[in-house]
Amino acid sequence: MRACINRELAAWERRCALTLLGAWLAFLGLFCAAGAIYPGGNWLDRSAHGHVFFANYFCDLTQPVSLSGVDNSLGSRLAQLALLCFAVALAAFFWLIPRYFVGGARATVWVRRLGQCAVLSYAAVPLTPSARFGEVHAWLALLAGALGIAAALCAVWALWRSGRTARGLAGIGASALAAGTLHAVLFVHYMHGSEPAPLIVPAAQKVAALLLSAWMLGLAWLTLFGDVAIRRREIDR
Repeated sequence: MRACINRELAAWERRCALTLLGAWLAFLGLFCAAGAIYPGGNWLDRSAHGHVFFANYFCDLTQPVSLSGVDNSLGSRLAQLALLCFAVALAAFFWLIPRYFVGGARATVWVRRLGQCAVLSYAAVPLTPSARFGEVHAWLALLAGALGIAAALCAVWALWRSGRTARGLAGIGASALAAGTLHAVLFVHYMHGSEPAPLIVPAAQKVAALLLSAWMLGLAWLTLFGDVAIRRREIDR
């Protein structure tokens, strides 16, 4: 009976990891397509041509009219779909990451609850572009960010206490958490400024997203292939 339950659990974890990976790849493809057709403009230079990775926020691409004043109806739909795919990947991530907690039942509950609340808040962000919804967009982003940071903090803490393999994930997670916290602090600081936020704010968002993606993909790889590699090393010994 226990062996049957373990097999079913392992199969569910693999499906969760595949969902994470597939949703992230869909996000990447849709985001690249949206960026390729984005007419141009960012908050520091509205006359800039095309999408500038470290100067544009992710949500700039979801605007139906670009910051340069050109129609972006198709690109905005692609960008919205991209960010929704990322939300699906995040949901799978927060469900799967407790797999590597040792004796962390309480941490598992907190990570999953906070993580799913963060995902629900985040999913509303690309559907409420600031050009139409004003500060609602910014406050939803802050809510999602705060919940996500809380979930990530719990996850990093639980991983660090859970052995060598988990500590590798904890290290990547700590880097993503630091970058995400920096971006949140900068975003709040410049939120109501009279001048556009400096380049470091959108750049910090992209660095945080890259590190978060590395954390997510590392978890998916470890779930799909890591156990096999560990068992092979044990056999070789």
